[in-house]
Amino acid sequence: MFRKPELDEAGPREGGAGLTAATGPEARRFPRVGVELPVRIKHGLVRSTVMLKDLTPHGARIEGLEKQRIGEPIMLMLPGLKPKLAFVAWSEPLTSGLEFDHPLHEDVFATLVSDFAVGHYRRVALGRSPILPVDGAAEIDPVLTNAKRGLRDAA
Repeated sequence: MFRKPELDEAGPREGGAGLTAATGPEARRFPRVGVELPVRIKHGLVRSTVMLKDLTPHGARIEGLEKQRIGEPIMLMLPGLKPKLAFVAWSEPLTSGLEFDHPLHEDVFATLVSDFAVGHYRRVALGRSPILPVDGAAEIDPVLTNAKRGLRDAA
């Protein structure tokens, strides 16, 4: 079966899955963006639905698939895109990290983040502050400020 040569049972090597051997798993090329998105995958002859949990331009983390072998190919069906080839970079029971064969284009990544990111990731993607300050909130989120003003006036 086709496997990515730079990955083996010991884990990702230099340059694989956004990790570097010198600094370990905490050093990444890009920060992970949290998402909650059911996606279809094809692994060998088996098709299933998994939950996409994080995304970077270079890879993703999925949940809902039994532990996989490092280097195994998986076709990931992201919304609005052709099937995306990825390889298992690491795997634990029901969670796997995938490295894309080719990184996502920055515009494609930005669109996926703006459409499917959770919490503050979506706010940042839309150009809003992830933290609302007490003073000056009207400049950042007028809807929230008007709601606060209505609650204050009602009290």
